Amino acid sequence: MRKKFGFIDCRKLGFSAPLSQDRMQRAIHTLGETVVQRILCFSLYLLGVNRRVIGEALDIPAETAKSIIKAMNRDGLAALEDRRHRSSTFLPPAPTPMSPIELSVNEGHVVVDFGAEDRRLQIPRQNEMQVRTVLLSLCNSGLLSHKQVADTIGLTAAHTGTLARRLANEGVRSLIDKRQGQKFDYRITPEVKAELVQQFAIDVIAHGKTSGEAISAELQDRCQITVPARTVRHHLARMGLPRIKQSLPQLLAEVKKTSKPSS
Repeated sequence: MRKKFGFIDCRKLGFSAPLSQDRMQRAIHTLGETVVQRILCFSLYLLGVNRRVIGEALDIPAETAKSIIKAMNRDGLAALEDRRHRSSTFLPPAPTPMSPIELSVNEGHVVVDFGAEDRRLQIPRQNEMQVRTVLLSLCNSGLLSHKQVADTIGLTAAHTGTLARRLANEGVRSLIDKRQGQKFDYRITPEVKAELVQQFAIDVIAHGKTSGEAISAELQDRCQITVPARTVRHHLARMGLPRIKQSLPQLLAEVKKTSKPSS
């Protein structure tokens, strides 16, 4: 075990004025005069020299010596630096916080933005299995939340959590929907899609929320159109509509405020 420092009797040490002057100049050139002065001040303090004597030896006021010693005891190496600098050259830089991963959907792709320049993953929207596998894998790794993935693939957060667990435990094959009629569910005409968008907007503006089950029931009641809730969620997600649930009512309210009544 390393021996602790004891009292150093400076009277037993040999001091060389020429060596001191040479070393001092090199240190000032490398570290700067202020830093060298603070190192000497604290070193003399550690050796037991009186604060007033330290000030006289370094040609600085005694109060300045006291301030340097106090700062060194409180802040350590950081006290050697000029506090006007924004960053420390003695201490390691603080870790840069990672930007959260963001998801977006455009006409052709699901985009995974990792928050760094040129770090964007684009997955073709028609490759549903690839989209689910990638997003659920990121979810299982803690990089995306269930809600983020659910809003993108058009499922509930609970169902998304179930799929994520299946993927982790059983692999990609567990994501294959073996129910009959899946392809038929996705074949909706432009007219039906227009009604779907219209009903989504009505629900969000009137009630502030909507769901696949609600829109499916409303289309059946209002238009006699049968669209399963899971198909509704799928197409809403493909069009990116869940992302405007909050902003649509706010935008409408702002438009009403700024619009002028016609004369």
